[in-house]
Order: sequence, then C-alpha cells, then structure tokens
Amino acid sequence: MRQAKVKTYAKINMVLNCLYKRDDGYHEISSIMQAISLHDNINLKPAGEIILNSNSTLIPLDEKNFAFKAAQLVISKYPSIKGVEIYIDKKIPIEAGLAGGSTNAAGVILGMNKLFNLKMTTSEMIEVAEQIGSDVPFGIIGPTALSTGRGTNVSPIPEAPLLWVVLLKPDFGVSTPKVYSNMKEQMFEKTDNIKGFLGALERKDQDYILGNLVNTLEKSTFALYPKVQEIKDFFIRNTKHSLMAGSGPTVFALFPNEIEAINFKDSIPPDYGKAYLAQTIDSKEIHERVIIDEKEN
Repeated sequence: MRQAKVKTYAKINMVLNCLYKRDDGYHEISSIMQAISLHDNINLKPAGEIILNSNSTLIPLDEKNFAFKAAQLVISKYPSIKGVEIYIDKKIPIEAGLAGGSTNAAGVILGMNKLFNLKMTTSEMIEVAEQIGSDVPFGIIGPTALSTGRGTNVSPIPEAPLLWVVLLKPDFGVSTPKVYSNMKEQMFEKTDNIKGFLGALERKDQDYILGNLVNTLEKSTFALYPKVQEIKDFFIRNTKHSLMAGSGPTVFALFPNEIEAINFKDSIPPDYGKAYLAQTIDSKEIHERVIIDEKEN
C-alpha cells in the first residue's frame, strides 16, 4: 500500500524573547528557531477513518494529540479523504520544550499533502498549522525561522551554520501555561536582539551566534522548577554556550565541533536525566523529510 514516511525534527530556540502580555491573554514573543537532527518518524497510510498509534505509551491517541487534530483539519478541508492511519515512532522526549508534538502535527500535514496529492502550497499548509498550535507552522517551514506575535507568525531566515547540540531532558515536565503566567514585568526582554542575530546568520558568524543565546522564559521556569536551574548551572560551569529550550525543562549546549559535544555529553551526571546528541540541520534535510513509498505490503 502507498504510504508516506516523514521525519519530524525537534526544535530549539536560539533566541526566545517574551516581550509583554497582550490584551488577548497571549504573550507577544520574538524568537529565532532552529531544527535539529533529533527526530520522530511518522508513517501515514490511507484508511477509512483516522487511526493513531505510537511506540510511546505517554502520548494521547485521540484528538488531544496534535497529529490527530492535524489529520482532522486536512480531512475537513478535503472531504474526499475518508481517513488516514498514522504511526508515530517517538524519539523526541515528551514534554521537553522541543516542540515534538507540534512538529508531529506539521509532519502529518506535510505527509498527507504528498500521500493524497493535495498540492497544498506552503501558505495553505501554514493556514492549517496555525489552527493547531504556536510551534506547528515552524514545523512546516524549517530549518531556521523567525517567529513573532504569539508564535504563529513564522518566516524563513538564513540558515544557521552547522553546530553540534547536546540536550539534557530531566525526568519531569513543566507546565508551559504556568511558566508564561508566572512572567513578571521585570522578566520581559527590553532590548532588540533579533536584528543582530539575523545579521550573524546572514554572515554565518558562528562566534556571534554562540555568544548571544537568549531565553527570557528561563527566569520564570527557574523560579517554578529549581531543578532546571541546577541543570543549567551545571551546563554553565562546563560549557561556554548553553540555554533552556522553550519553556523547559530541557537544557542544551551548542558546540562548534563533534568531539567537544561528545566529551561534554559523556560528563553529564546520569541522575540529571537523559542526554541526547544532535546537530543543526539545513534546507536539504527539510526538503527530503517526506518520502512516498509505493511498495505493496
């Protein structure tokens, strides 16, 4: 049976500015997001209804899952599609601040577009993605993007240079709504750091990129979850360039070469959580993430 195979990549924020709370209750942000090689694998097949399965027992298998919701929205747009069978092979840790669920949803949109020959444009796929969650449009665009507004206004920007990434996911999650609601006026970012970072990406200025990582949500998350600050402190003592991912609890460090990254990963105390090694990806990997398999099963 014809099927689509999709790689859905984890996301880190190299810059994440929480600027102020908007009148609609959301927070205004500006963020530079980067896809990394850590990824889930999704298989999609035509079916008579939406069927979702996974190797993970930690994710919902109904409309609470962004991937399921993505399939519902695509089918509502194209009613000739009766259903789709989705299998998610999870490798990205759950509740990690790495947008795993969001990029799964984007993968379903991308995969269904190819599987059913829908010929949706990128803009049309983003319109679907925006209805699901703030990070889902990034999963359509990748590998490097600027996000503004409440996070759904996403535009491609010059790709980051190749960097190695070591991530540490502790054995607990954090509540993203709680992190945002805990943001106080003095925690909001007051400086415009986006323009300089965009210039560095254009120049492929690795030193500037590594030296100007920012996440204003750290202050809020650290106050609520002191263990995350303990992990970040360990990273600061042992690496030059580290940051919390999204609203946490994952902390990551960036390295210019693989050897440094491996040596640091091997030094992380096991009781802090699970460590991962990855690297930034480029547009070639984004363009090749959906494969159509015509083989008969």
